[in-house]
Amino acid sequence: MCHRFNITASPDDIAAFLQTFSVTLSPELLPTKDYYPIYDVLCLRQLDDDRWTVEPRSWGLLPRTWKPTEKIRTRKSFQRGKINARSETVDTTWPWKFSFAHQRCVLLASSFYEPFRDGGDGNYTVPGHPVFAVAGLWDDFQGDDGKGNQESVNSCVMLTTDANALVASTRKGRMRQPVVMTDPEAIKRYCSLEVTEHQQVADLFAPWPDTQMSFSEPAAA
Repeated sequence: MCHRFNITASPDDIAAFLQTFSVTLSPELLPTKDYYPIYDVLCLRQLDDDRWTVEPRSWGLLPRTWKPTEKIRTRKSFQRGKINARSETVDTTWPWKFSFAHQRCVLLASSFYEPFRDGGDGNYTVPGHPVFAVAGLWDDFQGDDGKGNQESVNSCVMLTTDANALVASTRKGRMRQPVVMTDPEAIKRYCSLEVTEHQQVADLFAPWPDTQMSFSEPAAA
């Protein structure tokens, strides 16, 4: 399970990545830190009029129909358990299935972290791609946050796939990794509003090749 990622690319690199989608990033949205669950992350998605937008979304999907329960009383508690979704079953599993058909997006990243086999978090990058995309879903919520407060929450979830050989040999725990994409045409196809079926984009969920990924061990304490 990916529980942390970041964008370390320069503003120029981010601008170059977004240029393909005719989108510019407002200076106040430039990333300055690692992203953890509930943090606002940068999401790119297609709008109904075929334009694209890049916007902050809280990492941890909060369905528009969510309501507090005795077991999960607050929306933040719910979101912390909804940061990753399995790409193989994302169209049939609650709550992802309600977003898959028409609410796909990508999260912008420069690297991601997974639990290292010897402790700490290992870091994974895609050489030659200072910014890459991670497949995701989005939703918008308005309602009670579980504490009696009315909130509007724009949220997202990251899709995962099987770990490639590099990730599998260096991490511990679940052998999963984010669904990585670098090709603008693949990103456009994944986010296309004309796509509604899992089989139309399932090929994009293959693990990123281990030969096209680099790994760094956690820094020594």
